[in-house]
Amino acid sequence: MKKRTIYIKPGRLGIRGIWAIISNELKALKSNKQILYSGLFSPILYFLFYSFGIQSTFGNIEFHGTEVSFLAYSMIGIFAMSLFREMYQCVYRMVTDKRWGILSLKLLNGVYPPFYILGISTFPVIGVMLQVLIVFLLFTLCGGVIPVVRFLGILCFLIICIIFWVSLLMCIALLIHDYKQRDFIMNTLMLPVLFAAPLFYSLDNAPLFLRVVSRINPLTYQLETMRGIAFHVIDWNCMILVALLAAMMFVFASICLSNTDFLCDEH
Repeated sequence: MKKRTIYIKPGRLGIRGIWAIISNELKALKSNKQILYSGLFSPILYFLFYSFGIQSTFGNIEFHGTEVSFLAYSMIGIFAMSLFREMYQCVYRMVTDKRWGILSLKLLNGVYPPFYILGISTFPVIGVMLQVLIVFLLFTLCGGVIPVVRFLGILCFLIICIIFWVSLLMCIALLIHDYKQRDFIMNTLMLPVLFAAPLFYSLDNAPLFLRVVSRINPLTYQLETMRGIAFHVIDWNCMILVALLAAMMFVFASICLSNTDFLCDEH
């Protein structure tokens, strides 16, 4: 088996490149509707049987010195879980594109690396938004109250979070050569990041080791910002930090993608 290196030159499609990738992602979404529908069950079950059950038993939870509804607090955690679930599907598509030479073909045909990253985010954005809307509707029907304007702010911020994680996982996907590596990396990286963040517990009263681990986790700051928007106790420094990290990771992933030598197997 020989390996041939493909050197990618800058694309020339301009803004049309992002629409080409988005169009491909929408076609993939249309042909894989069952993936989208199956993703709705997990957040709904978590909300109805976990969040609502604990809210009924224990009531409120402390957030930055203020008591807030556990129902609303955990709802933001479920949003993060939905985001990470969609990241698995996103990495699958990235690795498939890279493994079968589709990624190199897209770049060779004029798609700029930043536009590829934005375009490949279409699938997780649609999946996350649909799940978040349904959970928020259930939250409202269960008596929860978060103003629509704040909820829209959370949706906008979720897109920033998606860009961060898609960019980070793009860098990781470039290092993955087969599906076994993909599954190993996803399980050893994503699950610890997810569980080390305060999805359903408050850092205010958490043990020291848990606070230390959480503070080096980007997801923690994303959750803190979304909850700050929801409860109107916004930490602007935290919000700016998350936005800067997303921008820096997006630029870094674009550079990595531009300078990658793609190896294609020739049988």
